[in-house]
Amino acid sequence: MVLVKLNEKDPRPIYTQICDQIRPLIDRGTLKAGYRLPATRLLADRLGVDRSTVCRAYEELWAMGYVESRPGSYTTVRRRMAIALPSETPAGALVDWGKVCSRPARRLYDDCVGLKARVPSRHRAGTIEFTKLAADYNLCPVDEFRACVRDVLAERGKDILAYGDPAGYRPLREAIAHRMQTHGVAVMADEILITNGAQQAVELVLKLLTSPGASIVVESPTYALVLPLFRFYGLDLKQVPMRDDGLDLEVLERILKRSRPAFVYTVPNFHNPTGISTSHVHRERLLALCQAHRVPVVEDGFEEEMKYFGKVVLPIKSMDRHKLVIYLGTFSKIVFPGLRIGWIAAARECIDRLAAIHRYSNLSNSNLGQVAMHRFYTAGHYEKHVRRIHRAYRKRMQTMLTAIRRHFPTEGVAWTEPSGGYTLWVECRRPGISEDALVRELAERGVGVSPGSVFFPDRQTLDGKARRGSDVCFRLSCANLSEREIEEGIRRLGRGLEDILER
Repeated sequence: MVLVKLNEKDPRPIYTQICDQIRPLIDRGTLKAGYRLPATRLLADRLGVDRSTVCRAYEELWAMGYVESRPGSYTTVRRRMAIALPSETPAGALVDWGKVCSRPARRLYDDCVGLKARVPSRHRAGTIEFTKLAADYNLCPVDEFRACVRDVLAERGKDILAYGDPAGYRPLREAIAHRMQTHGVAVMADEILITNGAQQAVELVLKLLTSPGASIVVESPTYALVLPLFRFYGLDLKQVPMRDDGLDLEVLERILKRSRPAFVYTVPNFHNPTGISTSHVHRERLLALCQAHRVPVVEDGFEEEMKYFGKVVLPIKSMDRHKLVIYLGTFSKIVFPGLRIGWIAAARECIDRLAAIHRYSNLSNSNLGQVAMHRFYTAGHYEKHVRRIHRAYRKRMQTMLTAIRRHFPTEGVAWTEPSGGYTLWVECRRPGISEDALVRELAERGVGVSPGSVFFPDRQTLDGKARRGSDVCFRLSCANLSEREIEEGIRRLGRGLEDILER
């Protein structure tokens, strides 16, 4: 007979006490497979409890695979597969995941590992990191957003915790459409799709417009984290070099005459990584070329709001009379990096097809985040926050540019001077400099930079021409640094570059 003792002072339910005393006996092998447990009525009488309590304990044991029973028969112990514990040494995987995953997945994994190796996430203590592009957590409007989340949960908790519209929360889409109209873009709510950040927006566009082997046009350099995604989808990347005024339109025209790519991907405002913003004339010419060849433009406006100096240039989408431009926007770079609310603005038919893809790959995004973001926007917090970060980042960018002019070598180094955003681009123009050695030496001097090669689709060529072997490039970001840290970091960087260039 199984010995079970109940403890009246034990806060656990009685059925749990019964279950927890029988389980170890089975685990240790004291009760072997095939052993008949006492009948529920018999054990209940012995323990002085209701029979339903014992039945529930046996049901728990059955649910965990410890026993088996059939109507009208005894409950018996069964041979149970051992539970794998985290502390146990694994016996070894039966599947070699590196071999069974698809070739694109292997390539994506290699890209991920390689990028982590090239851009270390941690340096030694005291290092000033110019590598981070996420919005500064110290500037995030946590209190205001917390209040918005609290209020919408209190008012509409059940509704907003259900599945939402695959296209996104309509009032937020209406607010985004209104915001884009202030930027000169004539777009309506039905032409907006809410996404899980701008990165998912890019992938949805890839699913819509490309198949393996298709070609797309990309700037070189360009946003580093989108390149592995392009390669994962097996795309042929037609590279257009970035010039001081934006992507080289003559090279783009030659590409469009030779082939018809699925789209042209461009970041015309505060380009990542160079910080370059293109002129209105440049945007007109780019759009005209794509219209002439009926090639869509994917305009990544991830930092559209971050203009500090000079006059605002309207998005390419503002001139899009023929519904050729697919505009990507995001709140992540303005409000919270982890909020992951972005959007796509495009022709209604394009949005409907993107929404269908989105529905079957993601069902819907977080309703709570979207409703809270809408409250945050309509309550005036968003506009107030934009003004606040403009003041902060204007000072940071100005501090970085002033410090560079003061501390960088007067020869052998060139840099961009952005009118907004977080980043700028530095080129060391001297033969024989190794990028890896430069980045490593700067890290030893207590300053972290993002190596330029990770931003190039092909680290060897640009539109069939060899890259200038004498140039080593890197990106600097002021997104997460104070003015004091920027000043000291640029001072260290300037001394390091002087020493390197003098060798």
